[in-house]
Amino acid sequence: MIKKNSLGRGLGAMFPDLLEKIGDKPVLMTCAIEELVPNRYQARKDFDPEEHRSLVASIRESGIIQPIVARKSDGGYEIIAGERRWRAAQEAGLKSVPVIVRDAADQDAAVFSLIENLLRANLNPLEEAEAFHRLIHEFGLSHEALSSTVGKDRSTVTNALRLLKLPNEIRDAIAKKTLSAGHARAILALESVEEQNRLFKAILSRGLSVREAEAFARGKKKGKASPKVSGRDELLAELEKRLSRRLMTRVLIHNRKRGGAIEIRFGSPDELDRLLDILLKS
Repeated sequence: MIKKNSLGRGLGAMFPDLLEKIGDKPVLMTCAIEELVPNRYQARKDFDPEEHRSLVASIRESGIIQPIVARKSDGGYEIIAGERRWRAAQEAGLKSVPVIVRDAADQDAAVFSLIENLLRANLNPLEEAEAFHRLIHEFGLSHEALSSTVGKDRSTVTNALRLLKLPNEIRDAIAKKTLSAGHARAILALESVEEQNRLFKAILSRGLSVREAEAFARGKKKGKASPKVSGRDELLAELEKRLSRRLMTRVLIHNRKRGGAIEIRFGSPDELDRLLDILLKS
C-alpha cells in the first residue's frame, strides 16, 4: 500500500516493488516499437497536440531520456507508464525504445498509470474522476483505500467522483476545459438536470465566476428566481464553444448593452505565444 501524501516523493518511493528490488533482473532493455501496446488502464484520454509536437521534436533531437516502464503481455509488452513518450517516438521515426520491464498485476498497472499522470498534472478533472471510478469498481477499492493509495484526501476523491453524475454535455465541457471543476461543483449543488443545465448555460454565456455560480446555485435552492437564459445567450454560448475548440483554450464573450469583449484565457507564456501564432496567422 502506498503511504498517503506520497505523491511528492516520486514513483520509486511509491512503487518500490516495481522500480527497486530488481535483483538479478536486467535494469534496462531495448524494445522494438511494435512490441509495445498501450496501457489498458490509461487514465489520460486527451493528449494535448501542442505538447505532443514538442515531445516529438525533443525525441528527434535527443532521443528518449526516461525509459518506458512496461510489463509482459501476449506476444509483447504492455506499457505501464510512458505511453506519451511511446506515441511521440513512433512519430519521430524511432524503431526501438528503452524499456524497463516489471512484473505488475492489473491493479498495480492501473494505479501506477494514474499516479504518473497525477504527478505530471496531465489529467483533466473528468479523466481523474473516471480513473478513480475504474479503480473502485474494477478492483474493489473503498474511497478511503483509494485516497490513501493516490495520496489525496478522501473528500477530494469523493468530490471528483461526483462529477460523473453530471449530464453528458457538462461533462464534455469539463473534458474540453471550457468548464472548470469549481464551476462543476457549483452546478452539482443543484438537484434537477434542468436546473443544472440552466446554470451551465449561464456560466458559459455570461462568464460567471465560480463564486457567482455558487451564489446562483444557493439562490435557486432557497427558492429565489433564477435569471433565464435567452436565445441570444445560447447563441453566444455556442460561439464560445466554437472559439474554444478552435483555439484549444477557454474563450468567453462578454455581451453588454453597448459593445462587449472577447476574453481568451492562457496559463503560461508558451501558451500565449501559441495563441498569438494562431491569431496572427488567421
